[in-house]
Formats: sequence, C-alpha cells, structure tokens
Amino acid sequence: MANREDAENEEYERLKNSKFKQQKLPGWRPVPTITSTTIIFLCFGVVFIVLGIIILVFSNKIVEVSYRYDEECKELIKQNGNCTITLHISKKMEKKIMIYYQLNGFYQNHRRYVKSKSDDQLNGKDINLAQMKDSQDCDPAITNEQMNKKHSFYDGSDLDPKDVAVPCGLIAKSYFNDRFINWTYINRHGDIMPFEPNEKNIAWKADKELKYANSKNLSKQWIDMTDEHFIVWMRPAGLPNFRKLWGRIDNMDLDENTDVKVTIDDNFDVSSFNGKKFLILSTVNAFGGKNSFLGISYIVLGGISIILAIVFIVGYNIHSKKIK
Repeated sequence: MANREDAENEEYERLKNSKFKQQKLPGWRPVPTITSTTIIFLCFGVVFIVLGIIILVFSNKIVEVSYRYDEECKELIKQNGNCTITLHISKKMEKKIMIYYQLNGFYQNHRRYVKSKSDDQLNGKDINLAQMKDSQDCDPAITNEQMNKKHSFYDGSDLDPKDVAVPCGLIAKSYFNDRFINWTYINRHGDIMPFEPNEKNIAWKADKELKYANSKNLSKQWIDMTDEHFIVWMRPAGLPNFRKLWGRIDNMDLDENTDVKVTIDDNFDVSSFNGKKFLILSTVNAFGGKNSFLGISYIVLGGISIILAIVFIVGYNIHSKKIK
C-alpha cells in the first residue's frame, strides 16, 4: 500500500514540475518586418481577388427568373377566381432547376419567434398542457385556439381549442402555406406540356431523419410534421429577405423564349407587415445559387489588402528618408 502511495506521489510531483505546468515549453514569437508584412498582405490580396473573380464568373452563369405575385394574385383572383401567372424564360435553363419562394420584410430572426417551438414535440413526443406551460417552449402560441387551428390534417376532425396544438409555437403558426400547382411548359412552337416538379428531398437529411416525426395520435395534429415543406419552413432565416426551396425541375430543360405557367393557391397574407412574395426559378452550380455579394466582398477585401501593402511600403520609405 505504501509503495502505491509513493508511486502516486512521485507521479504527481513529476506532472507538477513538468515543462507544461511550469510554462517552460519552447515558444516562437514572429517578429514582423516591413518585407514579411507587405508580402503577406499582397498574397492575401491576390488570393481574395482571384477567388472573388471566380465566384462572380460562376454566379453570372446562373440563370434566374423572379416573379413578384402577391399584389397581382389579388387582382387575378378578383377577375378570374384564380391566380395563374406566366414566367418568361429569356435564357435557356438547364436542369436541375430550383424552385424557390421568397419573402421580403419577414423577420424570422426575432429571438422570441426563434424560441417559440418545442423540439420534443416536433420529434413526435406527446406533451400535455401543464408540461408545455411549465417549459414555455411554445409561448405565446400553445393551444389550438391560440394557434387558430381548427381541424386535423389526418381525418378532418375538429380539434379541441383548449388542447395543446401539435405542433405549437410561432414558427409553426406562421407556416408559409401558399401552393404552386398546375405547372405547364409552353415551348417555342406553342406546344403545351404539363409537368410536375419534384417536391421531395428539399429538406436537410438530418432534419428529416432525426428532428421531425409525427405523434402517435395523428387526429390531434393540424399538419403533417414530416412534410418537407413544413420542415424547410421550421429552419428560420437570418435575414428579413430570404428564399426557401420549394421544389426542383429535374427531368427537363427550359429553352429560351419559352413560358412556364403556374397556378398559385394564395393563402399567405403579407399585407400585415408590408411584405412581398416572389416565385423564383434558378439554375445552380458548384457554388450554389446566384450570389454576387460574396464575389464582390472577396474582391473588395483583396483590394483593401493590396492597398494596405502599398501603404506599408510608402510609409516605410518616407520614414527611412526622414531618419537619414
């Protein structure tokens, strides 16, 4: 027993007096010179500018068609009873073509909004009213009455206004419920070809497999929590103007000077916050969708680095002459 204690004490003393504990490890402190500093800034500047140009070139190859429909839909519904819009394809779009909806002026990044959801409930767990009030996860939209939900998505039965809404919370309550249906492609010869976009695999795989599941009692749910459109919406955007993926056109190209017609089931009201709604068709490449801001940012940062390098050289020469 004594030998074991002696060994432990010896090990303790060894560790206590180690170079790491006593801060005696070898260190390297670079001393910047005007030459090394200038070279570093020049290298960073060149790299950033080259990256920015590459990103801009790829971004400019993206073909995008955007159509604002919130105001027009109101007029079309008054006149025709439905909202059918036409997107003109002025430049050829090669598959895969992404379909996005875009909202302007909608702040999904508000702290109270982002916190108003129950991860356990979204994962399929049944949580009663007392538990939900204690956790305050979905505050201030907890019950069906507070969520303004009246019918089950599963069988259409009436929901108890005093029951916990499944799902609850402000993010779910504000769910974007516009639908884009009756897609038609009109080619250059005037041929009308109906088609169906692919609405599957638009959400993150980790979200679909790990975060979202339906509860055991589907008749108490107002929406299918495994619906990928719902899953996409439940991931809040960081900026007030944002777009979310709605579907893809996988099996056809869209030639130049052709049209795509689509009927919009216009349910999501943006007038309360003076917002705007857009439907967007966009091609993608290795860098994703169209993003000129990233390329311009790299070029500006590279330009600043080169300017700083020049300032260092000029300042050093002026200072050297003064000393002489």
